[in-house]
Amino acid sequence: MHELSLFSHVPNSRVAHVTRALKTVTGMPGVPLLEHHLIYKPKRNRQTIGGPTGGNNSAGPANTAASSDFYYLQLVADILKNDSQNGDPVAEQPRSLAPGEINGDAMEVDSTNAAADQSAISSKVEKAPYDIRKQKWTIRFSDLPEVNGKRPVTSRMVHNAVVHEGDALSFVDSLGYTPVSEYVLSGDYFVYHNVYITITRILLPSQSFSPFPTNSLRQLDPADSFLLQASIKVLSANEQETMNKGVEELKSIRAELKGVIELEPGDRLSLDTRVR
Repeated sequence: MHELSLFSHVPNSRVAHVTRALKTVTGMPGVPLLEHHLIYKPKRNRQTIGGPTGGNNSAGPANTAASSDFYYLQLVADILKNDSQNGDPVAEQPRSLAPGEINGDAMEVDSTNAAADQSAISSKVEKAPYDIRKQKWTIRFSDLPEVNGKRPVTSRMVHNAVVHEGDALSFVDSLGYTPVSEYVLSGDYFVYHNVYITITRILLPSQSFSPFPTNSLRQLDPADSFLLQASIKVLSANEQETMNKGVEELKSIRAELKGVIELEPGDRLSLDTRVR
């Protein structure tokens, strides 16, 4: 699956104004979003996985693996959606209507995100402490974006795999990955035709794997700014007509928001998911 995206930095002083513009353009209120992200990297690096290199035996699978790139993986949990599925009494949040499909499911909105506001979560945590092992996790891989210039948007391959049952953390560990960091993504999302729009900030837990209660979270950015991302998921990058339609829809939302916020392709190196 390919992800096409545009981004913009939103200062805290302009978040309310941008949110009102998104409500007007999309015709829907923002749906609260709250996700827990765990970042994993391979336990072994390029120097150790293939053994010693050099000599006359430079060819072969081991050395091929040794010279290849390694990438970070993420485990992502939609916190309040998980709570609702577990029978938690938190009120259900309004959901957006399903977006129009293009070319028979050739394009889709990533609509797995749903949550409640932080005040609702704070009251919920008082009833039942957050348990990382009971969350429904999605394993997410994002490739290095394509070189800028091919398209006026950021384009990269992404893969998502939902872990329906079992211990997702232990499963990722068995794949040879170890956790290195985590964060909580907090904000709202909107849907504009096939475009999925998020306006979010990153919060850091004070204690690893224990991000709640929410008053223990702190902003990554001291200025408490937000990031706006408009994206479309395209099932096949080989379908040039569908890819072009996705680019045109992103250009359309950029034009709709012109004068309020400037959407641009993301910095390729900032989105680099390779392990260094």
